[in-house]
Amino acid sequence: MIRIPLSYNSINTVALSSILERYQGKHHNQITRDFEDQLAAVVGAKYAVALNSGTAAIHLALLAIGVKQNDVVVAPTFTYVATLNPVLYVGATPVLIDSERTTWNIDPELLRVSLQAQSKQGKLPKAIVIVHTYGTPACLNEIMETANQYEIPVIEDAAESLGATYQGKSVGTFGEIGIFSFNNNKAVTGFGGGAIVTNNSHLAAKARFLAAQAREDFQFYEHRNIGFNYGINPLAAAYALSQLVDIEKFTIKRKTLFKNYKQLAPDTFITQQEPTGVSSGRWLSTFLLPEDADGVGMVAALKQAGIEARSVWKPMHQQPLLGTKPAYLNGNSDDFFKRGICLPSGNNLDEATQNEIISVMNRLLQRGY
Repeated sequence: MIRIPLSYNSINTVALSSILERYQGKHHNQITRDFEDQLAAVVGAKYAVALNSGTAAIHLALLAIGVKQNDVVVAPTFTYVATLNPVLYVGATPVLIDSERTTWNIDPELLRVSLQAQSKQGKLPKAIVIVHTYGTPACLNEIMETANQYEIPVIEDAAESLGATYQGKSVGTFGEIGIFSFNNNKAVTGFGGGAIVTNNSHLAAKARFLAAQAREDFQFYEHRNIGFNYGINPLAAAYALSQLVDIEKFTIKRKTLFKNYKQLAPDTFITQQEPTGVSSGRWLSTFLLPEDADGVGMVAALKQAGIEARSVWKPMHQQPLLGTKPAYLNGNSDDFFKRGICLPSGNNLDEATQNEIISVMNRLLQRGY
């Protein structure tokens, strides 16, 4: 039985009731519009389009940019499958890029090498998808410089990273489109939902159009394009709206949990670093165990102790779904998966519980995990 969950959010019924009372007698669409406006203001984007998941947001971002069947999309191998599935939805071919060791995100040098090779082959990618893994921003200066050199639009998968900044600016606002998730386990949640943010009015309008079944603007129902039922549930928008007010508090909480773990854990535990100008949201506190340790085994042993930890992402190039796709590898993500672990990081976690978690891990390491 799990006593300590990985990233649990209790329902704040008072906050939700307060939002719902505010909209008593108003159309529920107003909740969604206000959530979009608030999210855009929080991250510093001109437009936000609220959707039913971060996955839907990536799908519509690809379509809005114009990615279609047989196009190429570059993406990190060290990520959750939801980053890559939308690439497959549109019939494009993903090219997987390994990580650098500082932030664990897409390696800018391998990205540059891949684009050089693809340019020589005469077929550049239609888009680059980057991920700010576990709340830590990628190397945006280097990535954007390379993308701009080849004139390839960038989609930022910031599903895990609301509250993180790069040189004082919110992640999700550097590329053509950014996406966020408000899934059950996120620091700011709607218990479901996602969003696109952008400064491009055309891209925002196209995403909104496709999310509403691509219905044309007539008095009757007319459809000339394939559309999707991707709009956010107004109750999810309401709860996420109630949470956005406290985004700074939730971000500080997750960062504090990480700092506590860092102080409690042995020096042999390695983690994602924050280079100068980078502020990680630390959605999950993640560490690499000592070189001879077994991250997967540690997760299983912690579960026996009632502690819900998770292995870090199994690289996409190791997945049966994507193992045959082109990949530029350096071995980093393979090492992360072998030794990596995500520790409980919920907003309600206290320091005494963190002490217990590290104590249990230390005992397990002594037993050979």
